[in-house]
Amino acid sequence: MQNNYKKSNFGAAFFFLSKEQKDALGIIYAFCRLADDIVDDTPKTAPAQLADLILELERVYGGNPKTELGKDLQTVVQKFSMPKKYPFLLIEGVERDLHTPVRYKNQAQLNWYMYRVASVVGLMCIEIFGYKNPASRKYAETLGYAVQLTNILRDIYEDAKINRIYLPLEDLHKFNVCEEDLLAFKLTENVQKLFTFEIDKAQKLYDEARHILPKEDFKTLLAARAMGAIYEAILSELKRKPCLPREKKIKLSKLRKILILFKTWRETK
Repeated sequence: MQNNYKKSNFGAAFFFLSKEQKDALGIIYAFCRLADDIVDDTPKTAPAQLADLILELERVYGGNPKTELGKDLQTVVQKFSMPKKYPFLLIEGVERDLHTPVRYKNQAQLNWYMYRVASVVGLMCIEIFGYKNPASRKYAETLGYAVQLTNILRDIYEDAKINRIYLPLEDLHKFNVCEEDLLAFKLTENVQKLFTFEIDKAQKLYDEARHILPKEDFKTLLAARAMGAIYEAILSELKRKPCLPREKKIKLSKLRKILILFKTWRETK
C-alpha cells in the first residue's frame, strides 16, 4: 500500500529523495489515502471507521499502535518528530466531505478545508524533507492551497456528478453562475469567466509560494518544488482549455513529468 504513491504525481516528485525518505512518505501517503478512501468509498460506515482511525492515531503517539499501518506510522512520527496535530487535522478535513451536499459559502470556509486536506500533507512532507527556516512551513501551506485548488478545478466535473461543489458560492454569485450550471457543467460565458477567475487565483498561490520559499531551504525542498511544478503544469493545461475537465481527466505524460523534474533540478544547481 505504501508504494501506491509511485503512480501519483507525488511519486514523480519524490524521485530526488533517499530511500528512507521515500519509505516514510509512502507510509504518510498510505495513511492519507486510507482516510480519503474511507470517506469516498464507504460513506455510510465512514464515521465509525474514522473514529477507529483516530483511536489508532492516539495509540501511535502513545506508543502502542495495533495495526500494521499504525506501527509504520509510529516509526515515521518518531524518526521525523512529526507534530501530532497534522494527521488529526487531515482526518478532520476529509470528514467534511461526509456533510452533504458539499458546499462552501466563501473563501475562508474553503481555506479551512484546503488547509486540512492539502496544506497539512505538505507540512508533513517537509518534516521528512527537512528544512532550516520556519518560513518553509508557510511555503508548504501556500503550496498546499495552490495544489488543492488545481485539483478542485481539474476534478470539477467528476465532483459535480456526486453533488460536490468546492468553489466558493460567493464566487459563483460574483459571476452570476447558479449551482445547476456547474452540476450540469453548462459552459456558459459566465461559467468560463468563473473558471478563469479561479485559475488566476491558483496561479497567484503558486507565485506566492515561490516568493515565500526561503533561500536556505531551496535545495532541501527540491521534491516539494518539483511537486508544485507538476501541478502548476496541470493548471497550465486548464488555462489553455478551461472546459477540458468535461472531456477527460487531465494527466501529464511521463515524458513531460521527467522534463519538469529535470528543469526543477537544474534550477537548484
